[in-house]
Amino acid sequence: MVDYLEEIVGQETAKRFIRTAIKKEKLYNFLFTGPKGVGKRLFAFALSKILNCPPHSSNFMLVGPIPSKIKDKEDKIFEYSKTYLPDNPVVEFEDRTAIRIDQIRHIIKRLIHMPDIGSKRIVLIIEADRMTAEAGNCFLKTLEEPPLDTFFILTSSRPSFLLSTIRSRCQNIRFTHLNSEQISNIMFEGQDDYLLGSPGEIMIFQENDLLKSACDIFKQCPLSAETAAQTAGVYERKKLIDLLYPLLLMYRLVFYKKLNIAINTTLEPFLNRKANALSVERIINAINMLDVSICSLENNPNRLLLLFNIFMKLP
Repeated sequence: MVDYLEEIVGQETAKRFIRTAIKKEKLYNFLFTGPKGVGKRLFAFALSKILNCPPHSSNFMLVGPIPSKIKDKEDKIFEYSKTYLPDNPVVEFEDRTAIRIDQIRHIIKRLIHMPDIGSKRIVLIIEADRMTAEAGNCFLKTLEEPPLDTFFILTSSRPSFLLSTIRSRCQNIRFTHLNSEQISNIMFEGQDDYLLGSPGEIMIFQENDLLKSACDIFKQCPLSAETAAQTAGVYERKKLIDLLYPLLLMYRLVFYKKLNIAINTTLEPFLNRKANALSVERIINAINMLDVSICSLENNPNRLLLLFNIFMKLP
């Protein structure tokens, strides 16, 4: 049996757990949790190949969050889901994506048919925390009693958003940030300027059109009410997560500066200025506000007001 886990950089604890489970033939539903961009999705693909259920095969099924603009059309959902396959090293989520009940029903319908004799069948659900409440409740019964030779792999960077009943029916395997040496083994260019520990996120940042805008806003804060309103109007229809997430990381770097952690980035002068001007409490409040705002993006209908509120409160 080929050990495809060797292809994964880092995550040695997760590797040991999975190898032991395979050796003892104690495979159950797995929940891979941890930061975005550290290898949860690729790890799931590697495990699928070990069990002879590689992506694109009939015994492998993939479910991922779908943008709200795709309306219940099976062929379009299938086409969009291809973005999550290993051919794409980076997957970006739009502000408003969700795993909907029709996707779960489609999987349940396909699971009625038995897998090939002597083979396993895997259902991989990417960012499972994005299941709607209806989808989660629909999925729960199948998760509790999986069909013969079928098990589920769920990934999540926000496991607290998953139904507790789903979490309790999976073995939780924790993934961690990667160190600088491990990241350099994956990436041949691009530095970890934001102390992300995530090669996936670094690659996303390399193509982020709003990164410069986020830096400019960070340098100007605090904004006046007039400037906050004008800025909110400019970015209301943009991909907000690409603006707010870099802001979150910048204030996190300010917090690191406050803790005297060494940082090597072109933002050093501005980080020093913020760290000297702000208390720890104000920095933490800014981080918490941005984090909550990002998590609630898909459920917030008034993006203009959301942005105005953020820009008015950022120190």
